[in-house]
Amino acid sequence: MNPRTDFGFKKIFENEDLLISFVNEMLPEKVVHIDYLSPEQLGLKAEDRKAVYDIYCKNENGKRFILEMQVTPQPHFVERSLFYMSHAILSQVPKGKVKRKNGKGKEMKVPWDYAIDGVYIIGILDFKLFPEECAADITVEYIQLVRKKAKIALADKFGMVTVELPKFRKEKAELSTVQDKWLYSLKNMERLSECPEEMNENIFKELYKKATINNLTVEEMKTYQKSILEYDDVILSMNYVEKMAEERGIGIGEERGIKKEQIKFVRNCRKHNMSVDQIAKLTGLRVEEIHAILTD
Repeated sequence: MNPRTDFGFKKIFENEDLLISFVNEMLPEKVVHIDYLSPEQLGLKAEDRKAVYDIYCKNENGKRFILEMQVTPQPHFVERSLFYMSHAILSQVPKGKVKRKNGKGKEMKVPWDYAIDGVYIIGILDFKLFPEECAADITVEYIQLVRKKAKIALADKFGMVTVELPKFRKEKAELSTVQDKWLYSLKNMERLSECPEEMNENIFKELYKKATINNLTVEEMKTYQKSILEYDDVILSMNYVEKMAEERGIGIGEERGIKKEQIKFVRNCRKHNMSVDQIAKLTGLRVEEIHAILTD
């Protein structure tokens, strides 16, 4: 299976052993057990926007882990991740007072003291999020709140990990760690017919068995094929957008002569769920112009 499709990603990580192995390779803290939680998280009020995660779970200590697979670039991916984390934090707010034991061991009800169990989000990205030259060879990046002058973590209970798969360039013979093997598998699995000899750990034998298409039921196969079509459509759309943006840059001196192509391009981008901000960045048009095209 292609693990970057919605179905493939969720199918693989419905296996607790695989999920634990992956999380342990992406975070410094080791996880022993994981409970799956509802991926749909509501706001405090009915009218608040909800968050729907790809994978949402917690470990034996109550810490929450969110896994997101993102195929296409988004202009506010980091902000969206923080929004998702905020829902996971809000879900820990108790109703009313909490029970605590005093120095004598007697149980008492006291106001909640804002002690959060911790929230981490891992974003697996099929695109480059950080384009800076200094980050060209950084596939896995760790982000957390830091006291800037002291260079000390402010709160190690909250963190974000970004995995930019296009930056991972190692070949099979170069895979030296379990993390390397996970990254290679996520990037290349659909092109392989079996588990590579270089991955002799039991966890990878289990991974490739789980990802074998022949093991899917008829209904799962239908869902996977639909997921593949959606994935391919997104990739083709992104390639088209990049090509059109490049051509527009070459012919920018033609002024209004490309107006019809602009309109067609804007509408095609919107058809493939691109945001107005993304379209504006690609075309150079003002947000107001894009809204006018879309509402015409």
